[in-house]
Amino acid sequence: MIPKPQATDVVVFKDFCLCGLRFPVARFLCQVLEAFEVQLHHLTPNGIITLSKLCWACWSYGAKPNAGTFYEYYEL
Repeated sequence: MIPKPQATDVVVFKDFCLCGLRFPVARFLCQVLEAFEVQLHHLTPNGIITLSKLCWACWSYGAKPNAGTFYEYYEL
């Protein structure tokens, strides 16, 4: 199957959900996608896991995850 998304659609692979992607997504994910000028389908399952781990770590300490924190701890 070849996806043909419209302008407002998002392509999501089943493996992303197995790696922790849930909807609605955190604003943090949108910030990272916009900052690096990529779309969700450009990420790998390992990328989803990395973003999920950062969200979990921030929320565990009572902080809101943001793209600036991501920049400090990870390289793409």
